[in-house]
Amino acid sequence: MHLSKFVHVVLVPLVALPSASYGQAVPKLRNIIAPHRAVYEISLARTEQGSGVSSAKGRMVFEVTGSVCDGYQMRQRMVVNIGDDDGNIGLLDFQVRTFESGDGNVYSFDSRTTMNEEVVEAVEGEARRAGSTVEVSLKQPTEKVVTLDNGVLFPSQHLQAIIDAAIDNRSFISSDIYEGAGTGEETDSAAAAIGDAMPLLGVESPLRQGVRGWPVSVGYFEPGKKSDDGLGEELPSYQMSFTLYENGVTNNLVMDYGDYALSGSLKDIEPLTSPDCASP
Repeated sequence: MHLSKFVHVVLVPLVALPSASYGQAVPKLRNIIAPHRAVYEISLARTEQGSGVSSAKGRMVFEVTGSVCDGYQMRQRMVVNIGDDDGNIGLLDFQVRTFESGDGNVYSFDSRTTMNEEVVEAVEGEARRAGSTVEVSLKQPTEKVVTLDNGVLFPSQHLQAIIDAAIDNRSFISSDIYEGAGTGEETDSAAAAIGDAMPLLGVESPLRQGVRGWPVSVGYFEPGKKSDDGLGEELPSYQMSFTLYENGVTNNLVMDYGDYALSGSLKDIEPLTSPDCASP
């Protein structure tokens, strides 16, 4: 699952993963992400008074292909009918395509969000590591070049880091990530809390049967954002929880936007052909 913004609110100190800016190598990808296509049923998990959301029903399709040799390509589309308090229904359509090179140095992205067929957000660009920095060449929403610290993780690197922490029985990691979200100009801090390993599943699935999984909650923090209660405690701007398997498959999604949350239940999954590639 593309970790583009997964419902426990985790208020914990942020301790960043070692980054290239501190002399550590940026992690290369390994062949642990299984190419697959997954279909999720989307529904309303929670809503609060005044949120403006009274119902939600739709579907999300997620697909990842490739290998560390060829790089990983990801496509995701979520189409949801969202009802407001007056019974009006709006059609939300979110689409994104990304590519990450196996060496962790190149990340390209193209995302578009529409509401009732009207574009409300479009972001496109490419990020490349260059020495001690990451240079992001944006095409949308405006053409410009943005410079970031080289220690940021791209989405598949971040997913791999969470899996590695879970396998090592670490319950928490935090890292600076870049996904090309919003205007494409900012990074986020992502704090991931990892629960105990779940019993091996006996489900009839080539991608989940006998595969280890963990409950995971990730809070995304905007730089400099503090709580409104004056206590100075940093609050996540977005929260995701999900079951994560060691091959990168996810289930039991909850996407928490604050005053309402959407859930995603895995309805269908199929493995996709993986090209021959010796794991580094």
